[in-house]
Amino acid sequence: MTFNLRLKKPLQPETQFFTMYVLIDHFKHVLNFVRVAESRSFTSAADRLGVSIASVSKSVSQLEARLGVKLLNRTTRSLSLTDDGELLLRRCRQILHDVEATEAEVTGARLTPMGKLRVHAPVGLGRKVIMPALLSLNERYPHLSIDADFSDRVPNLADEGLDATIRIGRTADSRVIAKTLTQLRYVTCASPAYLAARGTPTTPAELDRHDCLAYVQWQTGRYHEWSYAHGNESYALTPSGKLNVNHPEAILDAVIAGAGIARMASFIAAPAILDGRLQLVLSDWLAPGTPVQLVYLPNRHLSPRIRAFVDTIAQSMPPYLPWEKEIGLPPPTGPLGTRSTG
Repeated sequence: MTFNLRLKKPLQPETQFFTMYVLIDHFKHVLNFVRVAESRSFTSAADRLGVSIASVSKSVSQLEARLGVKLLNRTTRSLSLTDDGELLLRRCRQILHDVEATEAEVTGARLTPMGKLRVHAPVGLGRKVIMPALLSLNERYPHLSIDADFSDRVPNLADEGLDATIRIGRTADSRVIAKTLTQLRYVTCASPAYLAARGTPTTPAELDRHDCLAYVQWQTGRYHEWSYAHGNESYALTPSGKLNVNHPEAILDAVIAGAGIARMASFIAAPAILDGRLQLVLSDWLAPGTPVQLVYLPNRHLSPRIRAFVDTIAQSMPPYLPWEKEIGLPPPTGPLGTRSTG
């Protein structure tokens, strides 16, 4: 059987296909290249593979010779990927994932999670909620290595070789599986000292008379809208006060210091509410939550490490979030579940 993997972009003009023949006859070289490319180091790759540095270097050189392209830029102090190397790395990561998924499907075995797990999450949620789950994974599966990217960008899973991402809000990508874990809600709060000095608002309209700390998107200059709901009533405003910041934990620090009132994600505010540094306001004007989704590619759902990650994150983020229950928020409303698209 002949199997050709068509590339969206050729490795070079005269090379149109990267064939399965190369993968079968040079699989060791492919694996070595991926490890070198991921670590940007022959030494680190050799340590992970349990072979000599010279062996790894020779293996990558043989792969370059077989393909007729340069994959790595080598200097005495640094190593980087060429454009062809970047392209090949993306394809090889996908192939290695497919090999693992096929083995699990054929054998029907629940293999022990091992190898490299690459995940992404928003900064605040990543640090406060996802990081403890990753530590738990590390403890249970010592052969699992995790690379976590905590940033507020929206990554492309396939192009970046990511296994999964946590997304606040629904994904519109029809090529992925999106499992809705929970609804994240935003609470309005201030320090007891500020409220004693300025009074406690009882309706969202009264916020106009207060110092509101807004979250500003630095690239666009836009301020996040504050939305509220009470029965059949709804209210929305876009505050921009004397102090506007593009970092949620910096806003938290300012509110604790008495700078004003802010609306922030429940996981950011909960610890300070529980220890008395912050006080909830407008708790009867709680807007519906924003879905939190775990997103991954359909052809990776059989991977043992993906399965372990999905299960662990689902346990960490149940429909009724534990910290929301602790600060007295009612259970969320609305349907939750797994949505498979594509």
